[in-house]
Amino acid sequence: MIATVGVSAAIILGLPATMSSPAAQAAPAGPTMPVEFDLARYTPVDPDHYRSLAYADNGRSFFTTGRWMCQVGPQYRYVGCQGRPATAPRNALGAAIAGDQQGPWWVQPGLGDPTYRFGSKTGFRPPQLRVGQRVTIGGVTCTVPRADTVACRTGARALIFTPGWHKFFFPAWDTKAHSANPAPRYLPPRLQYWNQLPASPPPPK
Repeated sequence: MIATVGVSAAIILGLPATMSSPAAQAAPAGPTMPVEFDLARYTPVDPDHYRSLAYADNGRSFFTTGRWMCQVGPQYRYVGCQGRPATAPRNALGAAIAGDQQGPWWVQPGLGDPTYRFGSKTGFRPPQLRVGQRVTIGGVTCTVPRADTVACRTGARALIFTPGWHKFFFPAWDTKAHSANPAPRYLPPRLQYWNQLPASPPPPK
């Protein structure tokens, strides 16, 4: 009888150790780098090719992917892309990131004149950034992973546009200074959980 009780006690005492094993208590893995920002996959191109020299464009750079038109500048880490994915608000003109401090925000008319203007003021025709290429200008890197996709990153903020969905990235502490992401069911599984980019590799200079 004593032996039986001893075995039972050993089994009961063993349970907490099993339940509190390191594997059971491990924190969820942090965000991984989306393929859209894995720069090793993309060929760098000369940024000067995309910069307007016209005075009225104030140092902005522009490119098109065929479907999307994006502009960088004039200040450091400013970028915006024109177009409306299916998950964007109905009246969205595009989205913009302001100096890595705010955004991505949807640029929308009807709430007063939007302060963000897409496109050259002088008729500069944006060259095409092609599939598999990347360009870095003023602390912003943009890539074209596929013919229908564009992705731009500043430091802790980024956006991805496809015809069917969009994805915005922003710092974990930022609960207000950005527009919302679509419901997870509209996103590919790899992008459903994290709204942050990993700290490594570091952001573009």
